Amino acid sequence: MQEFIQEPLGFIHTAAALLAMFVGAWILWKPKGTRAHRYLGYVYFASMLLLNLSAIPITNMTGSIGLFHVYVAISLPTTLAAMYFPMFGRSNPYWKQRHFEFTYWSYVGLIVAFVAEAMVRLPLLMLTDREIADRELEAAVGFWQALVVMFAVMALAEVIFRGYRKRLFG
Repeated sequence: MQEFIQEPLGFIHTAAALLAMFVGAWILWKPKGTRAHRYLGYVYFASMLLLNLSAIPITNMTGSIGLFHVYVAISLPTTLAAMYFPMFGRSNPYWKQRHFEFTYWSYVGLIVAFVAEAMVRLPLLMLTDREIADRELEAAVGFWQALVVMFAVMALAEVIFRGYRKRLFG
C-alpha cells in the first residue's frame, strides 16, 4: 500500500480524488442553483484543484512525467472553466449551460482517471514477489486495458451527457 499512496502527498492526492468523486456526484445528481449546490461546488473545485496540483510531482509509477500527467493538462483547465462561468461569465447568455458542460466533463475526466489508475496500479499491488521486469510488463498491459476502458467510459458519458443536457437546457 505504501507504493500506492506514496507518502503524505499520495495520501492528499487520493483523499482529494475521493472527496471530488463523492461531492461531484452529489452536485450532478441534486437540484442546481441551491445554496448546497454552490457550497459543494466550491468544495468540488478546491478538491479538484488540490488533486491536480498534487498529481504533478507524483512520479512513483514511471519515475518521470507520464501519461497520467496529461490528465492534469486536461482536467485543470476544464475545472477552472467550470468555475469561471458562474463567477465571471454570467454576461454570457449560455453561462449556465457552459458551467454544466465543463463541470460534467470535469467529473467524467475524474472518473476516467480513477478507472485508469485503478486498472494500472491495482495489478501492481498484487505483484509483490515478482521481478521488476514483470511488474513493468503488467503495468504496460494494464495501461492498454485502461485505455480501452477509458474510451468506453467516455463514450457512455457522452450518451448520458446528451440526454442530461437536453433535459436541463432543451
